[in-house]
Amino acid sequence: MTKKVKPFKKHSLLLVEWRDHSGDAGWGELKDLEEPPILCRTVGFKVAENETSIHLVSTVTNDQGQGGNNEILKSCIVSEKVIRKSL
Repeated sequence: MTKKVKPFKKHSLLLVEWRDHSGDAGWGELKDLEEPPILCRTVGFKVAENETSIHLVSTVTNDQGQGGNNEILKSCIVSEKVIRKSL
């Protein structure tokens, strides 16, 4: 008997541009705080969203697994482009 292959769950594929944030527990000077945040771009399947963040993953499986999660805070998002809508 042939095993039936499960279909992939449909997720939107996005390109998100966002500002990174960081911290440092070491000693520093005030002038070091004047550096602008680094701009990042992440491409991935949007698997979850809530009031404060979205989750993009790099890999999805046909048994609803996922890997390579990136949680991006909505307050840091500069732009969001849909590459492919969920079908």
